[in-house]
Amino acid sequence: MQQKKIWKAVLIIGILISLISCKKTIDKNQYEEFYYINNSTYDLSINVYNKIDAEFTVNTYTINVNDELSQETELMSGSKTGIIALCDSVTVVFGNERISHFVPSSASPFSILNFNNYFFEKKGSNRSSYTYTFTEEDYHNAVEP
Repeated sequence: MQQKKIWKAVLIIGILISLISCKKTIDKNQYEEFYYINNSTYDLSINVYNKIDAEFTVNTYTINVNDELSQETELMSGSKTGIIALCDSVTVVFGNERISHFVPSSASPFSILNFNNYFFEKKGSNRSSYTYTFTEEDYHNAVEP
């Protein structure tokens, strides 16, 4: 009889502790911002390619000299389609004079698909930003069409 009382007490204490310690945890959405700054002396045209099923989609962005492009995506359910840094391949055209083409595995220090080439900034618990700046070096690294 004494043992039943002890087990009941332990059971009740365990249930109370579990009720007190349980907290509802809500994951915050995670956001990534991407900035592309054109500090070269050429207008840029960026062709972004994504493979969806058997088809490729192409999005084209233009960044004029001394201008910038910004993009944002929500990582949990946002679409990566059109986000330059998350695409399957990209072509950067410098004023119709030179072209660079990159895929995610490109190790080039000029690849806009290599996150090591971005300036990274943590802006809060659920927001980060990446900035890539195009310079004359990017232009000189590109090839003639």
